[in-house]
Amino acid sequence: MEKYTLKIIDIIDETDNTKTYFFEKPENLTWEPGSHTHIGHIGFDIGDQPRKEWVRHMSIITLPEENKIAITTRVPGSKSEFKNKLAELKTGDEVAFFKIGSRMGLRRINRPIILISMGVGIATMRPLILSFINDKTNIPYLLNINIDSSDKFVFKNQLDKLADENYKNYWINSRTSFYEMLSKLMKSENAIYYVVGSDAFIKDIIQRLRVNSIKIEEIIIDRKDERKQKFLEG
Repeated sequence: MEKYTLKIIDIIDETDNTKTYFFEKPENLTWEPGSHTHIGHIGFDIGDQPRKEWVRHMSIITLPEENKIAITTRVPGSKSEFKNKLAELKTGDEVAFFKIGSRMGLRRINRPIILISMGVGIATMRPLILSFINDKTNIPYLLNINIDSSDKFVFKNQLDKLADENYKNYWINSRTSFYEMLSKLMKSENAIYYVVGSDAFIKDIIQRLRVNSIKIEEIIIDRKDERKQKFLEG
């Protein structure tokens, strides 16, 4: 297993309790847009068994050409030991990155793409959006929908500046409004759907898509194959 020890080079407050951590990028390290990684606090792998409570699976929000690696997360965000330790880190501190992989790459098959995320789940969508803006080959257009009842949308200012005739953002603060929009889209768009959020959110969206005859292969989620099947067939 290849493991990188990376230094924090910046920490930005995005919204209340939501931070983006930027890390130095090794010259030989690259990844696909929409990739995930495992992040472990220093010392997680010391001893007979790794300390799993010090490790999290997270999305990489940057593209390799940005020449830095970043993650965005709610801090502390939960009672997890990982989040509590993350909140204590400062510029210059280090963490371990390992098991970088991708399940969310853009499907360039001449069909529209609709990104659906809840809250900070927009972090997974950011690199997909930037990848589309850089190269729109075989994607007619892309819609980005983010639902957050707090009205504090992460990356809103940045992503709204990128909007054009082929790329639109929809920032929605109520489930009712979102369901109305989704209902219209499912009837009119021959799209591929990417869904990111809590387990309950993903299951809810998948059920609504499936009821409207969206095929399993047209729904993309960032889950291992065995878990993905349970979500898609649930």
